[in-house]
Amino acid sequence: MGKDKSFNKQQKKGRPGGFLLFFLVMLLIFFSIQTFNSGNKAKVSFNHQVEHLVNLDLIDKDQSRKIAQNDKLVTFMGKFNNSLSNNSRTRFKYLELLNKNHYLATEETQLKENIALLKKRVKNTATWFLEVTGIDISGNGFSVVGTLHDTLDSSNSITIKKVNKNPLNLRDLENKFIKIKKNPNKEDIKNIFLDANTMLKLFNSSKLGIGSDKLKQKLKNLDVRLKNFEQKDQAQQIKDLDFIFSGLNSIVADLMKKENDSTLFSLRSVRNYLKELNQLNIVSSSLAKNTESLSRARNKVLNFVWFFNNKELSTRALEKQNLEKFNHWFSQAKKEWENFNFNKNLNFKVPDQERNLVLEKTFKSQEPSPNYFSYLFTILPVALVVLVLYFLFSRQMKGVGSSAMTFGKSPAKMLTKELNKITFKDVAGAEEAKEELSEIVDFLKDPHKFTILGARIPKGVLLVGPPGTGKTLVAKAVAGEADRPFFSISGSDFVEMFVGVGASRVRDLFDQGKKNAPCIIFMDEIDAVGRQRGAGIGGGHDEREQTLNQLLVEMDGFDTKEGVILMAATNRPDILDKALLRPGRFDRRVVLDLPDIKGRYEILKVHAKKIKIDQSVDLMHIARITPGASGADLENILNEAALLAARKGRSAVTSVETLEATDKVKFGKERRSLEMDENEKRSTAYHEAGHAIVAFNVEHSDPVDKVTIIPRGFSLGSTHFMPKKNRLGYWKKEVLDQLAILLGGRASEEIFLDDMSSGAQQDITQATKLARAMVCEWGMSEELGTITYDEGDSTTKYLGVTGFHEKIYSEETARKIDREVYNLIESAHKKAKEIVKKNEEKVKLISDMLIEFETLDSQDMKEILDNSWDVEQKRNRLKEKEKINLKTPPPPPSRKNIPNIQET
Repeated sequence: MGKDKSFNKQQKKGRPGGFLLFFLVMLLIFFSIQTFNSGNKAKVSFNHQVEHLVNLDLIDKDQSRKIAQNDKLVTFMGKFNNSLSNNSRTRFKYLELLNKNHYLATEETQLKENIALLKKRVKNTATWFLEVTGIDISGNGFSVVGTLHDTLDSSNSITIKKVNKNPLNLRDLENKFIKIKKNPNKEDIKNIFLDANTMLKLFNSSKLGIGSDKLKQKLKNLDVRLKNFEQKDQAQQIKDLDFIFSGLNSIVADLMKKENDSTLFSLRSVRNYLKELNQLNIVSSSLAKNTESLSRARNKVLNFVWFFNNKELSTRALEKQNLEKFNHWFSQAKKEWENFNFNKNLNFKVPDQERNLVLEKTFKSQEPSPNYFSYLFTILPVALVVLVLYFLFSRQMKGVGSSAMTFGKSPAKMLTKELNKITFKDVAGAEEAKEELSEIVDFLKDPHKFTILGARIPKGVLLVGPPGTGKTLVAKAVAGEADRPFFSISGSDFVEMFVGVGASRVRDLFDQGKKNAPCIIFMDEIDAVGRQRGAGIGGGHDEREQTLNQLLVEMDGFDTKEGVILMAATNRPDILDKALLRPGRFDRRVVLDLPDIKGRYEILKVHAKKIKIDQSVDLMHIARITPGASGADLENILNEAALLAARKGRSAVTSVETLEATDKVKFGKERRSLEMDENEKRSTAYHEAGHAIVAFNVEHSDPVDKVTIIPRGFSLGSTHFMPKKNRLGYWKKEVLDQLAILLGGRASEEIFLDDMSSGAQQDITQATKLARAMVCEWGMSEELGTITYDEGDSTTKYLGVTGFHEKIYSEETARKIDREVYNLIESAHKKAKEIVKKNEEKVKLISDMLIEFETLDSQDMKEILDNSWDVEQKRNRLKEKEKINLKTPPPPPSRKNIPNIQET
């Protein structure tokens, strides 16, 4: 208890608590007061606002002050009045009336200009109307707008005195038609029809401009009556013409009606003219009232001197200012007037503004007083930053101690024998690697056995292999087998944003290894720091290269007698620095390639011990159908199978789940939700049937394991093959048959669908790569001979990485290569088409069965090709499988009963 109290006292002494807390509280109070005061300041920010404040008598003259900053700038301050004075109201009322007077006068002028233009338009329209209708004008003329619309200032009435006679007018045309009716003939009726049609167009023209919807509808009805006029008999034509002239006379009568002391009111020009006249009367009346009110308001401010845009003006001079400038100036004055309710009785202070006339004339000058308080705002931020930094560093250094700076410490994770229980029993499919690494295990267990003979155990072991082949697992197994500590770190953990951190972590890692010797240090993905030097952005000064240099120094500096073994893993040994791979550093290179069928079976047995498996599961079958799968892929297959079985509520994993999981891992999840119409399904079925039928009819092909049109991944269907053996190489006959199989789908589309789809894209890509490999890499071309044309780094091909290819041949050779590749693919295409044509009936049967069942297994395909196919037997087999799947499987067998590969 005494120790605890003394510890607490030391902790309290280490904190700058009391003073700092008091300082922060006072600072918070100070800023709160400042914020409160700033929130109560008046809304004044610029010198141009002062003109309106003075003009409208909104501020207290006695408290208006200015302080000169220099020859051009001043700081002004003051206080708003508590309420509006009579002078304020009188002056603003005058400005408001003057602004409205400007607006009304401008609008009156604009209306008079518009009326003058509209008056000319009415005269033109009325004249056009009289010419078209043929109406006679009396001695007094034709009155369009009456004298009731005249005013004292202007004559607004419109009378047409004279009209030129139009050769084609309604009155003459109607008299002509009356004569024709007495003795009608086809030619005269046709001519009168054409004239009547022209007359209708004149009435519809924009020059006349009928604005009444009722009259527009009448004209539309007349147009409809004249349609198909020439197909009618003569009696009907005369009736239609009677209707037309009667309708036109009715429209003329409607237009001639008097309304609002005007004729032709239904014309747009007349209507708009009268509307503008009415608006002018309203504006003129408002202007007269405004002028009278303005005169009274002017008398009250006649002797006042206004500040206008940095000038002093009398009231009369103010009224003569530019209207646009005055309107903008008044809008600012109005804004200050509206803000007075907020600003009243408030202070304002505006720093660093240019001098203007109103400030010079109305604000009193004041000498600037020394403002010591402003120095506080200059010093305060610096002091605050210093105090915060002091507080943070004192807490870190005293509270955390020596662990404050841990940038250079190694982040390696150490697995002790209690945590790492992986041994060689947990590693399968890598027998050669285990044999090579057994020496490392023996050395870690009994180093004296080697050193007494003068032998030197390898300092470093480089594990090389594609992803998922168990490099990290093998390294852990070595440590577990030797029962020694295991340090694990990734190559990317050494490189950080700080210079020198990587080298420091390398040193710290080896120091930890020596302290815990004998042990194993494992670096995963060593290519992150072990790349060849000189390729970085900074050349030899690249941070990654400094880390690599330190790693090389440490590997030279430690002795294997200390019991520290460095193991590293990579899938790109081609890019590692040569100095890293020389003897004395990484002496031994252990390759972990993708497992063969035996290795896959052994890996499956290891992982099968962790899950409950039914007796129906054939691990050897899974190993056969997964060529090219890594150990991680195989583990994933069994894990997916266990997940599927759990979803179905099974007590053990059956063969159904393992096969489904294999397809999911290899080809992707079934896309049952993908909508495919019948044509798409049929084309996919023909495509896959083409692959299968060619595979059954060529000599060198792996057996077909399954054909399906269930979409998976990016493919709509697929044909699966069961390899007969581990494929270590290709024979020319095998490759030619493989090309034909790849092009079987396209051949089937061309024959049965008479078209080509994009579904063969992947097949064509694989065929092209295969044909080019035959010509350029494998020397299988008779024309080009046994020469390799695509020279590149082949060391990474077994790792699944495409090597760099450099073109080292001529353009003529390139053309020969392209021609040979084309010939190989074209020959395979012809071969595939011949096979599909010979087996058309079987291809059709396969495609029909695929549409019905979606998937055909090897037994189904064999029966179809042997002509022993019975669709009812297939349906019965599916029903039996479904019954078996619905049943709960028996308890799984003992893990000891899993057969060895020799027993299968």
